[in-house]
Amino acid sequence: MAKKKTFILVFDPGPEWEEGLSVEEQNYWIEHTRFADKLFEKGKIIITGPIIDYDRIVMIFEAANEGEVRITFSEDPLIKNGILSLETVMEWKIRLDQRNKL
Repeated sequence: MAKKKTFILVFDPGPEWEEGLSVEEQNYWIEHTRFADKLFEKGKIIITGPIIDYDRIVMIFEAANEGEVRITFSEDPLIKNGILSLETVMEWKIRLDQRNKL
């Protein structure tokens, strides 16, 4: 099994994004939440949420490599339907992590 790496993902509005609506109000939101819930259960999504006052979403995600990230999110209903676009995938080397404290 490949060692997990941590990635910062940035999602921007896609061509089908409806201006004036929050991400929760976009088409395919319910289908997206089902997709994301499965990733949370597997421990892949660490934390996620929108940037306040912007239509961008940031996610911290664990995967073996960038290819796994991109393949995984190609199945996200919001991306498949053009609501969001995965614009940035950056590997992140975490130096300090509160979650690992005893």
